[in-house]
Amino acid sequence: MMYRKLGMGIAVLTLALGVTACTAGQSVQVPDRDVSINVDTALEAQNMAMSGLMMGNVTLDESQFSSLLTELLKANSGENNPVEDITAWFEPGTIYLQVDVKEGVLPAAMGDKLAVAGTVDVVDGKLMVDLSEASAGNYLVTGASLAPINAQINAALAGFNLGVPVQVETGEGTLTLSMAQ
Repeated sequence: MMYRKLGMGIAVLTLALGVTACTAGQSVQVPDRDVSINVDTALEAQNMAMSGLMMGNVTLDESQFSSLLTELLKANSGENNPVEDITAWFEPGTIYLQVDVKEGVLPAAMGDKLAVAGTVDVVDGKLMVDLSEASAGNYLVTGASLAPINAQINAALAGFNLGVPVQVETGEGTLTLSMAQ
């Protein structure tokens, strides 16, 4: 089973935006596409990833990846998990994530949604992100202030070890993992 411990990295991420590194500004704009998240889709994505990589490549859509990431977090973080779900959108060369947190986790002015944007790659067999911006409400985090947020997301993703050298490509609505040449 691919359900491995993601840790509380996402929980720390949600609290990191509450620090003084935030400035008022334009928020990250995630794509306007519906993405459904459910257990059945997570299991489908898990099976596709396992068998697809054995065949050479696998392409997951936004619902499959979002469901898998959300269910991994829920299965491994316990009852104090402040995250409701994580929605991912893919554009060529870019990943957008929206982390929906439980009420009261963030200051009221920030709302209950964190939005991040960046790129995704595979480093040493692990899916990794490199964030370019993050926001909650009208508070924007950029530059060096993104480093701790980026580190927390990558710590969470570290449990999702692909075990083989792969390449990653994002397209409109899809993430494709292929065996490295």
